[in-house]
Amino acid sequence: YTAVCEDCSVSMTYHSANNRMMCHYCGKSVPALKKCPECGNEYLKYSGVGTQKLEEELKLLFKDARILRLDADTTLSRDSFSTAFRDFSEHKYDIMIGTQMVAKGLDFPGVDLVGVIGTDRAFYSDDYRGFERTFSLLTQVIGRAGRSGGNSEAVIQTNNVGDNVIAFASRQDYKAFYAEEILTRKVMIYPPYCDICMVVTSSTDNIVSESAANEIKNNIINGITDKFKDIKLFILGPIPASVIKVNGKYRYRMLIKCKNSREFRNLLRESMSIKRKGDLSVYVDMNPETVL
Repeated sequence: YTAVCEDCSVSMTYHSANNRMMCHYCGKSVPALKKCPECGNEYLKYSGVGTQKLEEELKLLFKDARILRLDADTTLSRDSFSTAFRDFSEHKYDIMIGTQMVAKGLDFPGVDLVGVIGTDRAFYSDDYRGFERTFSLLTQVIGRAGRSGGNSEAVIQTNNVGDNVIAFASRQDYKAFYAEEILTRKVMIYPPYCDICMVVTSSTDNIVSESAANEIKNNIINGITDKFKDIKLFILGPIPASVIKVNGKYRYRMLIKCKNSREFRNLLRESMSIKRKGDLSVYVDMNPETVL
């Protein structure tokens, strides 16, 4: 059995600090289950990988180590991060566990071993920037270990040992990564060789949201075959968003590879002139930070 948020199409995450389950999309929080809703069994086991689970494993391996964990449960106050970083720099802790923000722009003297868990997630992302983000994160993490001087080591957990992104990051080879990534984007026609326009429809009615997305797509196709025939573009979708339901609303996503010109914006404006049913909303994001 998997506990799923009633308002979002994602599973709930268990937080041992307050013994509650939380949805990381809408923020909904409910008490942890005492028995399985399906079979009634009271012997429950929570599974998964996260900072809390990693802390438990490290405590078993290094019983005398002072461990600092940085996540949503331990950094509720405004000064939590700065206090934690100061304490770690002053050697009040031996091991720090955290999310990606721990790796970015921070310098801790004496750190000679850094590990990255769950690197492979980005390799299976729908976002064309996935490899770029992975390379950036890994190079920053490896940089954390290298700043202490002397013998330092970075350990990367992955099932893709032979992947070029990991190889380039481990060597800090920015030029080689750029050469491969820019070639891929040229072949696949992704920025900087085009602009990306993301159109998203959202409604509490799944059919309304999907129908609106398809209507906008058909309007665009009709536009480029008539009034806006000089515009060149590629349309991907519409398809359900990676998490289709958030806060009770169903979302559909369409990506348009285009040139962000005045003529294209006029085409888009006219194509979005559709009849809005119920609580349907439509928004456009040009060159978004993420396409998920």
